[in-house]
Amino acid sequence: MIDVEVARTFLAVIETGTFQGAADKVHVTQSTVSARIRTLEDRLGQRVFARSKAGARLTSHGYHFERYARTIVRAWEQGRQQAGIPETFDDMLILGGQYNLWARFLSQALVEMQEQMTNVAFKAEAGTPLSLSRLLSEGLLDIAVLHQPRLRTDIAVEHLMDDDLIMVTTDPKGEFEDRYVYVDWGEEYRDRHAQILPKLMEPRTTVALGFFGPSFLIASEAAGYLPRRLVETHLAKGFLFEVPDVPTIAYPVFAAYQSESDTDAIQPALQILREKAAATLAGNLAPHFWA
Repeated sequence: MIDVEVARTFLAVIETGTFQGAADKVHVTQSTVSARIRTLEDRLGQRVFARSKAGARLTSHGYHFERYARTIVRAWEQGRQQAGIPETFDDMLILGGQYNLWARFLSQALVEMQEQMTNVAFKAEAGTPLSLSRLLSEGLLDIAVLHQPRLRTDIAVEHLMDDDLIMVTTDPKGEFEDRYVYVDWGEEYRDRHAQILPKLMEPRTTVALGFFGPSFLIASEAAGYLPRRLVETHLAKGFLFEVPDVPTIAYPVFAAYQSESDTDAIQPALQILREKAAATLAGNLAPHFWA
């Protein structure tokens, strides 16, 4: 039988492309990584990596083993999580989401889950699309809600909604070009932005963490693209103003989850996410707590 740490190390070599990168990722020495891969190859009777000065790439045998390695690691993590469920609950759900999606949308969805799924314990995580996708593939998340999922054969992906990114400004008259801050929402957004507002592609300030956008724009008397969901309350209170005649940019939101998970809590949680997505599109989310 393949040890879980051997499988984890094998996957780390795939993700980093080198034995040294894998050593850094799993916090062991490079010689330990080499020994684990050698053990794996001895047990399989096949080479799983072709080594060169440029790094390590999968052989055909390694490619076919990858899915099983992910199953080994996922089964271990799910078993460890199930063993840690408090005695008063029957199941556990680990929900991850991009930072900006926790504002109003995921936070309210989690409240609904706690109210409706009374036999389930919960753990919430926040991160980047890359980190969330990695945690999901390793079995450390049950559901990841994000804008740019990484497609894998063992991961199911469902489109929940489109976040409408709208141009908002602190100027009541709607002026924005003299105070524009570029909020970087990802590659697809950059392409769309370049098409509709090419003159604003080289602003003085660029920020990558959109979840703190409203506070930053208000404090700096600036303008920028933010999700309507994130700024509805600020608009209603007069802290921000929507700029007229500037295109809205649709930014898809997806739920990615383990397609072969044994966790019964996934499907009811997905249904709640669907309902919250519908409420978001209808403008029926509860306002910010301070409103």
